[in-house]
Amino acid sequence: MATRSFLSSTQWEQAQEVLTPPLMTPDGDVRQVFCFSAENFSGWLSARLEELFKSSPEWEKCHPIILGSWARGELSPKSDIDVLFCGDEEKVKLFVDKANEQGLKLRYRMPHNPSDWTENVEAFDILALLKARPWTPEGAQKLFEQQKKIWSKKNYYRRILLKAVKEERKNRAKRFDSITNYLEPNIKFGPGGLRDLEQGLQIYELFAEKFTHPGHALNVLHYYRNYFLNIRQKLHLEGHGDILSNAVQFDLAKWMGFKTHKDFMRDLQRGLSRVHFYSDWIVEVAESSEKELKKLEQFEFKKFEDLSLALHKNSSVLVQKKVRENLDSLLPDAKVKSLAKRRGQVLESILDIKATDEFLVSIFRSRLIDKLVPEIRRLVGYVQHDQYHRFTADSHIMQACREVKRIYKKSSQLGPLKSLHQKLTKEDWRILSWSCLYHDLAKGLESGDHHSDLGVTIVERDFKSYGFSKSFTDEVKWMVKNHLEISQAAFRKNPKDPKVWQDLRDKGVEGARLYRLALFTAIDIRATNPEAWNEWKAKLLRDLVVSLESKKAQDYFDFQTLRLRKKLQLSSEVIEELGPVLLDSLAIKDLVNDLKKAEHAESSLAPLVYKTRKGEVWIRFHEKKDRKGLLSDYVGQLYSLGLGIRHASIHTLSKVGVYDWFQVSTTRNIQQLTKILENTQVQSKNIPAVKFESIQLVSADEKEWVISFKGPDQSGLLASAAKSLSELGVSIKSARVHTWGRQVDDIFTVKSLGSEPQELIANLRQKYQL
Repeated sequence: MATRSFLSSTQWEQAQEVLTPPLMTPDGDVRQVFCFSAENFSGWLSARLEELFKSSPEWEKCHPIILGSWARGELSPKSDIDVLFCGDEEKVKLFVDKANEQGLKLRYRMPHNPSDWTENVEAFDILALLKARPWTPEGAQKLFEQQKKIWSKKNYYRRILLKAVKEERKNRAKRFDSITNYLEPNIKFGPGGLRDLEQGLQIYELFAEKFTHPGHALNVLHYYRNYFLNIRQKLHLEGHGDILSNAVQFDLAKWMGFKTHKDFMRDLQRGLSRVHFYSDWIVEVAESSEKELKKLEQFEFKKFEDLSLALHKNSSVLVQKKVRENLDSLLPDAKVKSLAKRRGQVLESILDIKATDEFLVSIFRSRLIDKLVPEIRRLVGYVQHDQYHRFTADSHIMQACREVKRIYKKSSQLGPLKSLHQKLTKEDWRILSWSCLYHDLAKGLESGDHHSDLGVTIVERDFKSYGFSKSFTDEVKWMVKNHLEISQAAFRKNPKDPKVWQDLRDKGVEGARLYRLALFTAIDIRATNPEAWNEWKAKLLRDLVVSLESKKAQDYFDFQTLRLRKKLQLSSEVIEELGPVLLDSLAIKDLVNDLKKAEHAESSLAPLVYKTRKGEVWIRFHEKKDRKGLLSDYVGQLYSLGLGIRHASIHTLSKVGVYDWFQVSTTRNIQQLTKILENTQVQSKNIPAVKFESIQLVSADEKEWVISFKGPDQSGLLASAAKSLSELGVSIKSARVHTWGRQVDDIFTVKSLGSEPQELIANLRQKYQL
């Protein structure tokens, strides 16, 4: 963690003038180190520190040896000040106390053993001694003796230092979730930042004899050393730390000379990626044997397919670097298009669901992917500034391709959604893998059209050139176009809403496509931001799949199919009005045929008695024209026939009229009931006085209210409640009778009146003197 600055307020103002923006806008391709003011500014800061040190009379007797960023010429206003003192201990204590009084916070130490400064210190402290700078002749002599001792045991210390660097990089990678880059990178400690860069250069110097052609890598590291240091110095001067937060990016982009903050972040992310790669490569070269390096140096590629084969056998950074060096000769841009079918075959092997994760990552890190799928080049470093997408666009695509392999190998990672794993065929997994690669390739191209629609065009073009079948191409195109649909339905809509079902069905979400899309949604979330995937989202996705495959949904779709086939004039919303209980009981075909008769009938239909496969008895009443009290008459008539009502599905439908169904309990057979009902005219009946114990509002929304009438079992309960609702101008959508022993609970679902539902409840309670 950086300390506060050692600069005074006056010096702080001067620093603003000393630190200047780059002479030209950085692009990472023209690597002119001189265009940055980083080294000059570091020198100016160093001079200010020297003034502070020399203002104390004890400084010379302390024999300070400066370490760390100060010694390397990489000072920033909030850098830690690392010093080793090899002088008189009492003088050192006086000096440090005065420095603290002046607000100068030092990280200092004195040798545990004056004869051996490496005793009881960390490996990185030994490494720092090799770059240290003395201030006094006596200090210089002592430092030289220690450096000579270290260098005499060069191989011993190199092994220790290399091991320490690898361990530190590993721990830091975990800390910074460093598969690629953060949305808001840490310019010092993040992947590809100054710490990686510094370690790469130091390890190179320790193992210089192992490198045969390091020129390009060193050129990249030296360039970005100045680039990133310039950014860090500006961040500190603006009062920030080492994190390049979203708010800071706008001003910094302008200062660096970029047109937009997105251009700046894209260029920066490319730089972080390059530094991360080349510093990894240097560490791996240092660790490799001379034999391994010589063998790799002599290895030759004859055709571009050899590049992926080499990475398949050995995915190390060493081979990745070798592949990078041969990309342009084996896959020149001018020939990429003509080699489309061969590129498709190579991609097929890479995306094979059983191919290793290491192989896939090496294809991206070696940049072979840029030649195989040129669209990806545009996405390198492309940051989506929405605080949700953790990775750059190209890295997100790589993550998605990794995630599909992970869940194939370990379905338990899907949580409640893992049951879908077994429903996918080998071809489904192939479609999923290719969809992961292509789903976001059109990001950044949007100009009115959504990236999903533009992505379909890219799939069509590329798959045709690869020679893929039309059926496979169509399935991947469909996945790319609809890859966001399931997440919208599962997380933002009601998964049990028939309108949601219909919308998804209209887009083709059913069968294998449903399973693939649900799994892809999980993959996409995990590849976007691992922390955004959780048990709750997995459950919501599973619930949507279960809902879409439920009998209720199937009945709904069957009804809609028959409705259109029979050319019913009823709207698709009629299914909601009929209710799930009726649809679950009756055969959909019989229901649609009856509705067809009612719609085309010139007069009212005779009552229909219907027995379901489960043995339930339903009675349907139909009247072309509604009238007040008709529901009460129906209920009264059923009561007078000794029929107990278990459920009522009550409707007045456009072009149909009154269309009410009652599920009844009876000992009579169908023929008897039909004959009795045909010979009995519906008429008003006297409803006996009843007593309810409670009338309550169960639930209410803008569409419907649910009201409960509870009381002891007695004649006319349902009829009386229905009549009371009718008299108050309430339209009844459905009714359900619940009986527990001697207690009855009549549940009515009614259309919302638009006013406060409690007003209706109060009127009903007043009527029944509750």
